[in-house]
Amino acid sequence: MKPALFSLTLLLSSMILAGCASSGSSAPAVNNPFSKTGSSNLGEVRVNTLRVFGDSYSDPSFTSSIGTINWASQLQARGLVSQTDNYAIGGARAMTGERRAFDQQINTALASNTPIADGDLTVVYLGHNDIGRLGSPDGLVRSTTGYKAGVERLMQAGATAENRRLFVTQLHDWSRGPGVADGTAHQVRAWNTMLAGIANSHPNIIAVDMYTVFERVFATPGQYGFTNVTTADPSRSAVDALYHDATHFGNRGQDIITRVYQHYLTRGWDWANAVSAGAEAAGRINQDIDNGTLVLSLNGHKALQPGYRLVALGMDRQQPFHFQTRENRVFQPFAPARQNGAPFPSGLALDMDVGSAQGSGQGRVGVALFQNNETEYLTTAAVRNSRQVSSDAVSLYWHKPLSGFLLSGQLSNLDLSFSNNAQDDMVNRTLVNKHRGSTWSFENKLRYPLRSGAFNITPWMSLTSQSHQLDPALTQALYTTDVHYSSNRVDELLSGLGLDIQSDPIYLGGNRQLQLGGSIHHTASLYRDAIQVSMQETGAPGVVQREVFPTSRISRTQLGLQASLDVARNLRFSASFGARLQDMKSTSSVLLLANFRY
Repeated sequence: MKPALFSLTLLLSSMILAGCASSGSSAPAVNNPFSKTGSSNLGEVRVNTLRVFGDSYSDPSFTSSIGTINWASQLQARGLVSQTDNYAIGGARAMTGERRAFDQQINTALASNTPIADGDLTVVYLGHNDIGRLGSPDGLVRSTTGYKAGVERLMQAGATAENRRLFVTQLHDWSRGPGVADGTAHQVRAWNTMLAGIANSHPNIIAVDMYTVFERVFATPGQYGFTNVTTADPSRSAVDALYHDATHFGNRGQDIITRVYQHYLTRGWDWANAVSAGAEAAGRINQDIDNGTLVLSLNGHKALQPGYRLVALGMDRQQPFHFQTRENRVFQPFAPARQNGAPFPSGLALDMDVGSAQGSGQGRVGVALFQNNETEYLTTAAVRNSRQVSSDAVSLYWHKPLSGFLLSGQLSNLDLSFSNNAQDDMVNRTLVNKHRGSTWSFENKLRYPLRSGAFNITPWMSLTSQSHQLDPALTQALYTTDVHYSSNRVDELLSGLGLDIQSDPIYLGGNRQLQLGGSIHHTASLYRDAIQVSMQETGAPGVVQREVFPTSRISRTQLGLQASLDVARNLRFSASFGARLQDMKSTSSVLLLANFRY
């Protein structure tokens, strides 16, 4: 028996500017309506225009007069908002008939004739003055009517249309303020329940829970850096006192408000975008099966005989796969470099009937098992988040020569495990949430190997169907009560067209030979479901808030170039370049490898 042939690939130098997605990947699943690029990095969040309706908690003129920076100004200063149109007025109430009231603020906004556009966010933060220091005399009846009428006008103006959001902000326990009567607590709860009902009745209206985080502050002030949460202390309100005066927070309190809003900018999108993990993993599996099992002849070595064999998959995603043309030549179409490629197997396949020079036309079938782990960081200066994704998969595949064509198919089922970590030093909380999901992927690809001069040329086309499901999960949150997430099953259909080119070896004398290759392919989405996310906060039982995220359309063209140089019988150097043509600057990658065979 002849010894088996192994290869060990060592990464000598890697200059990764950005990873190129594989042809089967469909990430990102959704675009955050407030994301500049569709990226999942929280640092990419940018609201185009923030429209604010409210009272002194949001009025920059008032907060500046007492030496604090309100939350809206903080969001813009942190780069999360491009422009702020702030209509809030100190002392404003939701009830109509007053100069500073909600309806008058809306009149001013609509008079500007600036339409609400995609990427804009509308925030309503009212109710403090409606309750007042002693409570609403009519039990908030007029204020409730005015608030609902104002929300209806904003909806008609487009605040919730398409992929836009309207935040209705629930109040902290206003009765805890040093200048507010304790008996107003029940009206705070009634007001917050009314806002939750509005959000429960309309997609893309989100009730922002400002109550829970401050209840935690009141219960354990030391954990949040406060030594005084009961009396006004303007000299310490930027350090360790919550109240600047009898009814208003100082800078630290406003900072907490800012972080709560930032949380709501991404929470539904973070859940929806987890769908992309299954799509990316399925794309890698399809690529690994191609790279590892389309081997009818090993370059420069005797072909294996038909039968069963075990194949390590995912050893090196930068390397091309091999198969034999009708002219009995070895062909190596190039797969663009991936940032997360690793020189260790992520899967193992039981391959049947590999083929030889005499039996290569019989085709093959096989089963492959995969395990993969990846970490994604979602980080800002204030909040640190990460998501670890583990995928366990089983795949069935088949390859069949047919009248000069090569037909291949892969059917994969992936079991996904998510571990989400979140930390905020200011609120002194670190959380770990786990949930699960699954993906089915079915890819068919048709290749037609051709020979032209010194080149092997293979055009191909593919059709991929994928279905993704995230299991419902109850998760802890940094700022709100626990949230129960659920979403619909998401189906998508992708098409691919490509062209792979490989030159014959160029002999340079001795054992040295140079080989050049390239690939260009285009992936497009034919159909993708929107993702509907439902969220139920335990602090508001029976209230289900819904956000609808249209999935981003996929249309990308990727280029890959490769050169390999054999300098000795067992030593090869290779260089590869990959890029997405629509965004060469941020997706280009260069990879240098040394391959030792033993």
